[in-house]
Amino acid sequence: MKRVVGLLVLFMSALTFVGCGNGIDEVRADHPMNAESLEPLSGDELRYLAFQVFQGGSDPAIPFDGALVYTPKEKVADMVRDIVTTIGVTGGQKTRLAFILGPIAFDHSDAEVRQIIDDGFNIALSENVAVGFHLDDAMFWRKRGDLINDPTNIEWTDFDGRPATGLFLEWARPPARMVFNSPTIRAEVTRRARDVIGARIAAHVANLRAQGKEDLFAGVIAGWESHMGQDVNTRDRVGFHALANAGFGPQNPPSNIGDEITAIVAEFIGLWTDGLAQGGVDSNRIYTHVAFLPRARFEAISAPSGVSYEDVLDLAPSSQRPSVAFATSARPGFSTYPVAGVYEQIYQELSAQGNPWWASAEGTNIIPADNPESSGISMETYLARSFNHGAALVTLFGWGIGSQSNPFRTATEGREALAAYRKFLSQ
Repeated sequence: MKRVVGLLVLFMSALTFVGCGNGIDEVRADHPMNAESLEPLSGDELRYLAFQVFQGGSDPAIPFDGALVYTPKEKVADMVRDIVTTIGVTGGQKTRLAFILGPIAFDHSDAEVRQIIDDGFNIALSENVAVGFHLDDAMFWRKRGDLINDPTNIEWTDFDGRPATGLFLEWARPPARMVFNSPTIRAEVTRRARDVIGARIAAHVANLRAQGKEDLFAGVIAGWESHMGQDVNTRDRVGFHALANAGFGPQNPPSNIGDEITAIVAEFIGLWTDGLAQGGVDSNRIYTHVAFLPRARFEAISAPSGVSYEDVLDLAPSSQRPSVAFATSARPGFSTYPVAGVYEQIYQELSAQGNPWWASAEGTNIIPADNPESSGISMETYLARSFNHGAALVTLFGWGIGSQSNPFRTATEGREALAAYRKFLSQ
């Protein structure tokens, strides 16, 4: 076991290097010669082109770090108006422009959560643009002293009960991972999803329906790249507390830790989606959100003997097996930054599940890493990779964030991208 872990550390370092834009063709996105045009939409399903507007700081244009706060409605409305004005069209018969507010996190009080939802629907009505919401399922909970100060809710890095110190994340510094199957956590997830978030959204949707404007609700994304993850200091796998709650231990270890943690994560996602549905949100407007290391990236370089794709998939940052995206009370959702193989693997997963409608819950037309680089495809091809293949919702990240030179912002707000948005929204 120790040998495999050591090999994994070395291989993950190599894989991270490959993903940082060193120009190796095997890990790049599709080349321009593989362009795909947006196809005419058919059927009665509305398709939503959405832009993430960040909650958590005093201004959605400034990336947040640390504990999250309520973002003033006026700041959010300014960014939404910029999106609407710049694109210049809000949809046709089959399409809608939308904005997505989030992350709505445990750091936000019940009152703040309800206010964020109220703000979103009010802005949607005033700007005649659809609204959706993006929930952080487990990362940002530093303000919840009633939960985080209880050792039964803190994950371990081994079966000896060594507490995790913080969750390793490449873009923020959240506290230690919570225990997904702790009775207290489970009860609070259900309460928040059902009684606070779900019930508030359902009340606003009923108001929209009474006005004949139900199409202004784009949906709710339950999770923010849901996964178990690693400890920030040791980079050890976490999840042993949840495994212990499930009956495992030093004398009764799981035959495959990855399989068992995957099952725990899937159950946790189901708590959120079931709670939202119980609160009155239509399951067809609930989406999950999972990111995964594509098999094509794993296969681009030779893995050491004894290291499988699943080994690396389970330990890659923010990564979880794509199968957990499929929940009874929701449609599946994935991050879709266009690294090689990601779309093909999504299509395979969808096909195995009967090709349900799905969401690109996060992404834009760029290869993200320490040094982000161009994907090599157009924004129209990027959108077509989702909308031509059954996506009902595509959520783009990067609008208005940071300086004008931010590569994510450049990809999302560029002239060619704007033309692609207008073409899609004309349908």
